[in-house]
Amino acid sequence: TYWIDRAYWGQGIASKALATFLTLEPTRPLYGRVAFDNMGSQKVLEKCGFIKVGTDKGFANARGMEIEELIFRLD
Repeated sequence: TYWIDRAYWGQGIASKALATFLTLEPTRPLYGRVAFDNMGSQKVLEKCGFIKVGTDKGFANARGMEIEELIFRLD
């Protein structure tokens, strides 16, 4: 889980942070889960090479409820 203040959205911060992390973490496959309607986080994963592999339901702390999530994998 990560949080970027709304004032910093769209500046590539999450993409750069994830890309840096991926150079340091050799474990593959890696999985990422995002809310079905969080297009920004989906783009972050896709920019870093993750592909969508499925869906699931999960509890979203920020929303206080269970939501539909997309599952991404990096091989």
